[in-house]
Amino acid sequence: MKRNILGLLGASTLALALALPSIAHAADYTLRASHAEAADSPLDKGYHVFKAYVEGASAGKIEVIISPASQLGSITDVLEQVKAGAIQVAQADEQTLDTFYKPMMILAAPYLFSNDEEARDFLASDLFARINEDMANETGLRMLSAGSYGFRNFTNNKKPIQSKDDMSGIRMRVPPSPMSLIMVEAMGGSPTPIPWEELYSALQTGVVDGQENPIGIINDYSFAEVQKHLTLDGHQIGLTSIIVSEQFLQSLPVELREIVRTGAQMASATEYGERNYQARVTGVNDLKEKGMEIAFPSPEEIATFRDAVTAPIQEFLNKELDPAFVKSVYGEIDAIRAKRRALVE
Repeated sequence: MKRNILGLLGASTLALALALPSIAHAADYTLRASHAEAADSPLDKGYHVFKAYVEGASAGKIEVIISPASQLGSITDVLEQVKAGAIQVAQADEQTLDTFYKPMMILAAPYLFSNDEEARDFLASDLFARINEDMANETGLRMLSAGSYGFRNFTNNKKPIQSKDDMSGIRMRVPPSPMSLIMVEAMGGSPTPIPWEELYSALQTGVVDGQENPIGIINDYSFAEVQKHLTLDGHQIGLTSIIVSEQFLQSLPVELREIVRTGAQMASATEYGERNYQARVTGVNDLKEKGMEIAFPSPEEIATFRDAVTAPIQEFLNKELDPAFVKSVYGEIDAIRAKRRALVE
């Protein structure tokens, strides 16, 4: 018992010693980090992993202050603040980053990725590194990391949707994104843009029949109370990225830059792990228990959705972006798929 007590005392002393640098002197750098989700959400937990790692690994040279739940403004607002240097780190998602750097819109293309691993490989590719570098040079915003918070899936109150033909006659709420409008229209549905703040009541009162979001969001915002059917088609990936001020990052010594990058990657991995488990297990089970009927389309049925949207989405992207760039992105993802298939053949 005495040895155990001494061991505990030793561990406590070591923990205190590791914490002392941040207590003993003021930090050399203050890093203010903003995100839009509630405290203790998977995203917020990731930011706290970021804080713990960066402050500890920098021996207290960097202090991290987290502002959750849109305390500093909307996602777009805080990205503007990062550009202006008012804060140093902020959340972005696949729906907002293209406001600052248009080529990023391609990450929101329907059925661009078949699964999270393809997205992870693409974000780690040399091609995406060049895209990120160009964004940093052009806008002063650099993506430190990104992680999936789940694929978007359709819900509705009218009927089960198993394939593209079932979308006919469905008034589907979409965010104010051209690709979301094109996607639902190409499937035969009626796309209806409605602000996020009005979505629940629009579903409740029948202004629209359905909506589309990842499992975690469907659960978090109690859409099962006003929706009957869920289709796990995974048409768009939800990506939460951690964006840093390029000016701030370059102001740090090289060793501290690497600590900030590593901490951001840990943060994204934390959110992804919890959201992935929720999307595959707990979230789906919760929605079943709340009375939702869940459709699991086969690969052939998912192909009917994908085939309906491919041509109009490609046409849109080629008008908005350099066609050579669009081709290079799809080519990179095709190469990633081929490489992953080769591993199991």
